[in-house]
Amino acid sequence: MTFLEIHHLTKTYGQNAVLRDITLSVAEGEFFVLLGPSGGGKSTLLRVLCGIEKADAGHIILNGRDITNLTPRERNIGMVFQDYGLYPHMNAWENIAYGLEARGMPKNMIDQRIKIAAEKLGITPLLQRVVVDLSGGEQQRVALARALAKDADLYLFDEPLSNLDPKLRVQARRDILMVHREKRKPSLYVTHDQTEALASGDRIAIIAHGHLQQIGAARDLIQHPANTFVAGFIGAPSMNLVLSTLTFDSVHDVYAARFGQNAALSLPARWNAVLRAHNKDKVVLGIPPTAFTLMNSASAGDTLLEAEIENEDALVGEVIVVFKLAAGPSFAALFQILDDTTFAIGDRIHLQVDTEQLCLFDPDTEQALS
Repeated sequence: MTFLEIHHLTKTYGQNAVLRDITLSVAEGEFFVLLGPSGGGKSTLLRVLCGIEKADAGHIILNGRDITNLTPRERNIGMVFQDYGLYPHMNAWENIAYGLEARGMPKNMIDQRIKIAAEKLGITPLLQRVVVDLSGGEQQRVALARALAKDADLYLFDEPLSNLDPKLRVQARRDILMVHREKRKPSLYVTHDQTEALASGDRIAIIAHGHLQQIGAARDLIQHPANTFVAGFIGAPSMNLVLSTLTFDSVHDVYAARFGQNAALSLPARWNAVLRAHNKDKVVLGIPPTAFTLMNSASAGDTLLEAEIENEDALVGEVIVVFKLAAGPSFAALFQILDDTTFAIGDRIHLQVDTEQLCLFDPDTEQALS
């Protein structure tokens, strides 16, 4: 069931369009992540949703009610800000209670809600401490307790983990998801961190330059990017993109993508109809870093590349290898670390490419071919 609907939302500051015709919907109980580079419009969208900013055009429908022109108090939305939005001169209990008191909630009900929220987030011993005496992680939990104590129709999280160190982020993310599951209401979570987005989002919307680039589950965004921006943004490392020339192999009835000095990959026959309709001799070839397999020696084949290692970056259980083709582009591959496999800069390697993982994009529109 759709709970939040955003229709053609536009927001400008002077001549600068920060949100450009944003349309999306969020289901009841969905944890929806807004992901993208800084300055792309994600936080502005949250401020428009909660009423801090006013949209120049478009409509916001929450639980069947048009809230576009309502004041923040009339919208009944809970929000956790990047800086937590706490009052430094108040203690934790007073910060959690403030919004509830402003709504005229009876004191006994406020006490009960604060007690429950504090117990769930493990901050009961902190309730009488002034905010400025709390650590960043403790302040973040107080802000979450304030959201948990409020019975809102929608919850917004604006990069709430950005001020925490990596160790605290893991627990804080669990706390946020606990609050979400407890409330069973839609949540919008803003981040520029792909790890957070891919680990927590039921669906993810990628926003950049004020435009909605793509919406989908994590696997959809990684395997089927809508355009070259998404392909080059998602993943660590992201998809390899290379401008290629198309030729047709009439003997095998397939197209080949040629790049570099003499590299070529034969494309699966399922691309034939798409490329005929494309009717251009150029295409942007997208090769996921997981599409490469290391071969022990050269062998005949039309999906084999020979390259020289430029760099390697060991991760936990994996290694990123950057290699360069002769007189051609560099690529990044992601391999599982095996005990008998070592990489050294300057080594020459042979790589098999799983062409079933390839994506193709129009070089002019930058949109995916399908």
